[in-house]
Amino acid sequence: MHCTNSVNNTQSNLPSVECRHHLCQNPVRFTESNRLSRLKRVEVAAAGVGRANLIETPFPMTRAVWDEIIRDSLEKKPNETCGLLSGRNGSAQTVWRMENTLKSPVAFAMDPKQIQQVFHKMALRGEHLVGIYHSHPTAPPIPSPEDIAFCHYPEAAYLIVSLASSQPVLGCFRIEGSFAREYPYIVRN
Repeated sequence: MHCTNSVNNTQSNLPSVECRHHLCQNPVRFTESNRLSRLKRVEVAAAGVGRANLIETPFPMTRAVWDEIIRDSLEKKPNETCGLLSGRNGSAQTVWRMENTLKSPVAFAMDPKQIQQVFHKMALRGEHLVGIYHSHPTAPPIPSPEDIAFCHYPEAAYLIVSLASSQPVLGCFRIEGSFAREYPYIVRN
């Protein structure tokens, strides 16, 4: 299956987003001369990040969810943004913007009371947690060692929006224990 992640040809008024899916013909491009070495350092630090299993079903999300994640990330820049995704049958259908209680450009944390309130609202809608997203304003879209260490929902997809280049770049991962691996995703209308 070729990537349907490249949403550069959408009718959205948001900026285009480059794909990090390993089968995509649009590789991530960084314009800063030191970006590759920085990317490599981050990849080494986040030991365990690997390729997705090709048999794995892609993580589905609606176009509205995609747009909202990107919009939230851009609006909260220079700080990291964070939020929860809910839906049915493993598909992200609803975005729950969360407050980054750290108000930091390099880290995020969510208020446990706000999380409980959102989980209650999810249940009332007949939805459940399917994903967690946050942004990296100046770093690549891969999980940091802290992202991996503080993962409390291994069943959820972890989406990271990098704002380090001229266009946002979205990475999607599964985090299990001390390992993170790329997880393919698909955007549907």
